[in-house]
Amino acid sequence: MQNNVRICALSAPIDQSDLGLGAQQAAERIAELAQQHCPDLIFLPHHSFTGGSLGSVFQNGLIAEQGQQLLPYLLSKTAMIKSAVLFTLPDGGGESCYICQAGQLLGQFRADSAAGLFTFTLAGSRAAVLFCDPAQLVRHAGDIARSGAQILLLPACQPCILGYSDRVLRQIKEVSAALGICVALCQGGLGGSSSPWVFEPQTAVFESGQLLDFGREIDGPPVSCVDIDLDILAAGSAPASFEAACHTQPVEGQRTLMRPLRQNPYILRPEQLDELFALQVKSLAVRMENTGIKNLVIAVSGGLDSTLALLVCAGACDRLGLGHEHITAITMPGFGTTGRTYQNAKALISALGCALREIPIKDSVQVHFTAIGHDGQKKDITYENAQARERTQIALDIANTVGGFVVGTGDLSEAALGFCTFGGDALANFNVNICLPKTVVRQVAGRVKDRFYGAGEVVQDILDTPVSPELLPPDETGEASQKTEEILGEYDLLDFILYYHLKYGMHPQKLYYYACVAFSQNYSADYIKEKLQLFYRRFFASQFKRAAAPESAILTEVCLHTLQFQMPGDMSAKLFLHAVEEL
Repeated sequence: MQNNVRICALSAPIDQSDLGLGAQQAAERIAELAQQHCPDLIFLPHHSFTGGSLGSVFQNGLIAEQGQQLLPYLLSKTAMIKSAVLFTLPDGGGESCYICQAGQLLGQFRADSAAGLFTFTLAGSRAAVLFCDPAQLVRHAGDIARSGAQILLLPACQPCILGYSDRVLRQIKEVSAALGICVALCQGGLGGSSSPWVFEPQTAVFESGQLLDFGREIDGPPVSCVDIDLDILAAGSAPASFEAACHTQPVEGQRTLMRPLRQNPYILRPEQLDELFALQVKSLAVRMENTGIKNLVIAVSGGLDSTLALLVCAGACDRLGLGHEHITAITMPGFGTTGRTYQNAKALISALGCALREIPIKDSVQVHFTAIGHDGQKKDITYENAQARERTQIALDIANTVGGFVVGTGDLSEAALGFCTFGGDALANFNVNICLPKTVVRQVAGRVKDRFYGAGEVVQDILDTPVSPELLPPDETGEASQKTEEILGEYDLLDFILYYHLKYGMHPQKLYYYACVAFSQNYSADYIKEKLQLFYRRFFASQFKRAAAPESAILTEVCLHTLQFQMPGDMSAKLFLHAVEEL
């Protein structure tokens, strides 16, 4: 839970004719939330106890008098609460915003858009409060960026008409993503008038453009209580200089994580999968146009990666108006090739209408074994890598023969874990999959499999085939004796670790904790720890392979392209492994 700040947006009900009743109900709800969730801050909407529909009556001196009488009451009600509380009250000049903690008033400022941003320290983080129409938030993006705030609070109370709520959420998401900050909305109005405006209470919390929680009035006042990860925010923003106007103290005590953690953080909407495939196709088509090369060569194994890469090749040829015969697809059965992958490779090539070349490699690899003094019986790393390098040599030489270039098939997961052969399948003229982790390769292939006539059924069977390098002889049943996820671990867990390690540079101990929360129903804590250690060992040991990676396009935020990620090729994983051992 280190470097996490828990905030709670509460849209409490109001009573237009009795401000005290609304304050009492809010105080009771605040006490409940403080006891249940121990948030660092609970904040209420603009016009916290009056609502936004009083009109000219809001300026009446009686309303201001009532509001100021509530201040000592609210301070007394929060005296036993560790959480900081933010609310607004009417006063003689309009309305003021107050921040208090443990019964002490920490800060006070004007609650209107003309007052601009109010900055303060929130449990060690940089926070700011802004009163504005949330649907116009983008207009304030410059001021927000200059404030250096990591967390922006939007107490609001705006009339709602058709489409307004959607506009608000789009604005908040855009600003949150562009600035790499958390934006928390608390929209009020529960109990307000219905004439001439309707007010719809809602709460929402976005972190670097990702929606963490959203609440609307259904069964009662909406509330959003979530943990904001400052490490994630730090990875996405470059804060400016910052001076806090007041300081809240972090709430201590045992707290379990309150934020959504998807097992597959890469999971994409269907239209995003379409876009990703289109980008893969475009990157390859542009490479062909710029080089003037019209022929492609690809090694097709009947596995998942080469399947997607072959579909990308077909898409690139379609984009350029070239027939699929410009693709030379080579199947190279070796010592570990199974009947299922062999037949699927040929069936896919045939369905796409590519030029098929079948070149068995057993004999040539055996000659190579004899030349280097390997008896071919020892199933070691030399036995495996010799096959991968033989296949790459064949593909490159055929590319010379047809005047084309070799399209690489390796994915991000394999590159991160070094599960590829240096000078073998890690080598190509241009790689189209390298920005996609294995879990996303599976999603994209499943999405586009039916776009190519006759290929859908074959691709589905490939999707159903266990992932394997097929470099060791099949078992007695003819099935692959190597299964990648039995060697490395399940790709869903490994890709989860890879995402948080690359995108946010997350501390190993926090990454372990997040993985334990996300996969609590799938894997034991000991297993997750074991796979985290495996990840770090392989990730650091494999940088020399990534440093010599083929050219590729940067298609995603999380990738290992040399322009996006750099590290010494001889760096040890010792520091990271030590951090995991201390768990």
